[in-house]
Amino acid sequence: MVPREEPGGTRDVTAFGENLLSAARDAGRPLPADVVARMTTHYRLLRQWSQLTNLTGLRTPDAILKRHFMEPIAAADLLEGDGTLLDLGSGNGFPAIPLAILHPGARLVLVEASERKSAFLWTVLREVGLKAAQVVTRRVCRRADLADFIPVRWFTFRGVKIADPLSGPGPEILIHGGRMLAFLTADDARNLAGHPPTGLRWTTSRPLPASPKDVVAVFEPSR
Repeated sequence: MVPREEPGGTRDVTAFGENLLSAARDAGRPLPADVVARMTTHYRLLRQWSQLTNLTGLRTPDAILKRHFMEPIAAADLLEGDGTLLDLGSGNGFPAIPLAILHPGARLVLVEASERKSAFLWTVLREVGLKAAQVVTRRVCRRADLADFIPVRWFTFRGVKIADPLSGPGPEILIHGGRMLAFLTADDARNLAGHPPTGLRWTTSRPLPASPKDVVAVFEPSR
């Protein structure tokens, strides 16, 4: 009898890396071996830490691959050049860490309220080798709470009720030429497009492969 392996064990991680390589190639977005290795490290840590703390509601490797990894891979071409990428409510590191792995010129700032999740994020950053990155443990209630970081080149979030955190007085969110990528349900994206944060305008939305009802909505400076 083959002994039962815990999530994040050798066979689990090896199979994930092979499936990630294949899925990205099939999607027309082939990944270099070093990128696959770094994303596989993120997967391993997610599976191991999720046994102790709630980092994701997804339980199968296939669901994690499609939702947490393939969706940022599908959106990666929406970022160009160098600059700071600020991710709000970073939690388990998606979509920001895969995006930063794919964009070596990104200086990553992960903003997360939970100290335990922040510890996880620091561990991932260290083990995947994202040296130009930091975790800020902070609860964000208004735009002014981000005043020491914004404006930035890129701003991302998923699973965050964004109306309050980006409301109120404060600096612009994006520099000229910047983009905000909002990973949302299609309904939430339409609502946000109709009432965007001050200084931003909706430009387009792109369907996400793993979640037919979800999109990545793109916002740019309105002036």
